[in-house]
Amino acid sequence: MSASQELIRGCQTGGQGAFSGVVEAHKDAVYTLCLRALGDAERAEDLAEKVFLAAHQAIIRLDPETNLLHWLLSLAIERVTEPRAASTSGDEIAVVNTVLSELEPPFRMAVILRDVLLLDESAVAEILDIPLGTARSRIHRGRLTMARSLVEKVGE
Repeated sequence: MSASQELIRGCQTGGQGAFSGVVEAHKDAVYTLCLRALGDAERAEDLAEKVFLAAHQAIIRLDPETNLLHWLLSLAIERVTEPRAASTSGDEIAVVNTVLSELEPPFRMAVILRDVLLLDESAVAEILDIPLGTARSRIHRGRLTMARSLVEKVGE
């Protein structure tokens, strides 16, 4: 049985501290996704907290075979409702974050999952609940759009 399955089963059977294990194991990935999607640390913390609250309420019905990280990231994506507001500065990271924030949400989520959280394309497809080809296309188009925007911003 995988660690993910053990955590899910522990939560479903009322195991002592099982859900805190879920949070501990996946808080960084959920927060990173929220931060990159929203661009504001305080809002990201609030959203991550809401994701774990929703997960706590729903985990009793979760299939133990579910990939726990993918499920949690899916919950986070469902709750991201608006693009982040970022300001441009001379700092390279700020410029990249600005360009990322300007991507349309479907492309932004695909790029964040693939290039920030370093998930493979099949995981991106599963989390976004889209076909693998669509996930690959969104990653490619998001990267291409970002590259064009970065070239423009560097030229300014």
